[in-house]
Amino acid sequence: MLAAAEELIHQGEFHRATVTELAERAGVARATVFGRFQSKLGVLLALATRCSGGPELRAVHDAFAVEDPREAVRALVAASTRFWERQGFILQTLKAIAELEPGAVAVIDDQRKDQASRCAALAKRLHRAGALRPGLTPAVAGPALHMLTSVEAFLELRRHGGVGLEATAATLTDLALALLA
Repeated sequence: MLAAAEELIHQGEFHRATVTELAERAGVARATVFGRFQSKLGVLLALATRCSGGPELRAVHDAFAVEDPREAVRALVAASTRFWERQGFILQTLKAIAELEPGAVAVIDDQRKDQASRCAALAKRLHRAGALRPGLTPAVAGPALHMLTSVEAFLELRRHGGVGLEATAATLTDLALALLA
């Protein structure tokens, strides 16, 4: 089910697909979808949850723990781009549905708050290490890191700009490193 949903998302067809079409693509009965996920939104939430517990997100969290804060910035951007390559289209679809389904908003808000607080903590570490560009405060560096590692920044380059994954990672890394002394 989840693989079929992910395929539809990457094809830009999830929002148009019915539960019946989703079930057919997955090779299961329509009742199976409802019994396991309750709705199409339930399938999407399960897919987002699966990605949130996957190795890509663990790599993002591990990047925040890199001892050298400068290297943590590099690791964070690299891990974030790999994560968004896997989950970016899923999250974008979830955001679109969240406008109509209030229950989906909590997943998005929780992820945003977690990433923002981790970026704020990294900015404070960078400040303590004297690694921030002169005049740049942690209060500005934290949100800037959050923005540069966001799905929006990733998708702007990757999907809308047609930039390859490696070039996207390199561009975002260069921009993040511009915050450093």
